[in-house]
Amino acid sequence: MKTVIFIFSMSLFSGALADYACPDGTSAACLDAGDTVCPASAKCVNQEAVCLNRSDCDSARGYICGSEYDLVLRDYEKVVSQYNQLTSENVELRNTRLEQRSCVINAATLKDAIRCVRSQD
Repeated sequence: MKTVIFIFSMSLFSGALADYACPDGTSAACLDAGDTVCPASAKCVNQEAVCLNRSDCDSARGYICGSEYDLVLRDYEKVVSQYNQLTSENVELRNTRLEQRSCVINAATLKDAIRCVRSQD
């Protein structure tokens, strides 16, 4: 009787395998719960990934993950901050130069003109 049950179960098992086939150029894989399958032509992302509408990105130029976007945004904010600081320093230097120029133009003597330039250092 055990032999009959074994043969019957093997025929069911082999029948199930006979119905299963992979597409050409692919192979079967065993997955654990929570595993994901991602084609080689795609980029897998985790569950925290932000979904984009098709119109949000130009697929010819590629997509960007949220973490990469955050890094780019931080770098951008750093560059903007540096730009604003340099702009502020440039305005201060320009104002200093204009004050020195005005002082030199209005100086009565050469010594006064030299003092205008040296007093700003």
